[in-house]
Amino acid sequence: MPDRARAALGTADELAWVSHATAATVHELALPPRLRKLDRIDLTVPSPMHAPRGSGIRGRQRTLELTAIELFDGLRVASPAQAFVDGCDYLAFEDLVALGDSVVWERAPRATRAALVEAIEGHRGRRAHRRLVAAASAVRPRSASRPETITRLQLEALGAPEPWCNVPVVLDAEEAVAPDAAFWQARLIIEVEGDQHRVDRAQWLTDLERYNRAQRSDIEVHRVVATTPAEARRQLAPIVDRLRSRWDASRKPPPIAPFFQGPSAFGSEPWLFSA
Repeated sequence: MPDRARAALGTADELAWVSHATAATVHELALPPRLRKLDRIDLTVPSPMHAPRGSGIRGRQRTLELTAIELFDGLRVASPAQAFVDGCDYLAFEDLVALGDSVVWERAPRATRAALVEAIEGHRGRRAHRRLVAAASAVRPRSASRPETITRLQLEALGAPEPWCNVPVVLDAEEAVAPDAAFWQARLIIEVEGDQHRVDRAQWLTDLERYNRAQRSDIEVHRVVATTPAEARRQLAPIVDRLRSRWDASRKPPPIAPFFQGPSAFGSEPWLFSA
């Protein structure tokens, strides 16, 4: 991808930059499968210049602060924060949130919270700004993949409380575990399966051991495959019913692992941006 983007930039004005889905791909941010193999390179130039044209190029024009453009592997490319903002031009809501989640993923953040807020504010008055703000208010730093984001959003849509996502806890004094989504007041966890879980033997063995440990601790484990929001919702609806039947507000969650440096509070309050 960087080589194709570099070649496309070579045919455009020197002020052009890589943007939108191509910028997200360059930064290795979460995108739906249909966009992971791009048929065209997204290039943008400052207004009022004419949008770039050419074979294999999707051209745009816009006014943008220079701080929203950076050099990455020798490419003039939209920053990760700006790539999230650009996502409101071409992504469905769930995928826009997933893109934002991948920007702020706590184990490898690509942008600071301040940079994201600045980029969002810079989009004020433009098309789809309200949808961008709504997506930003749903962004969280603990979803490790697009399927995990879709799962979290569909759980919320079904009326479930916000889960603890990838928060390491200590069960029965054993090594810490970090379920994809955990509801400790119901002693119920959800694991989101992907291709890596199916073809990677080491990952499969890790998942198996985690499943067995949960069973020994009297924790109910559910596994889902969240390829689309509709498919995730279909699988999660009966799990949410089960969640309600097992819920005990007086039950305390297990202790968070001492090495965890994430947010100290967990709830439904916006983490990044308030709509």
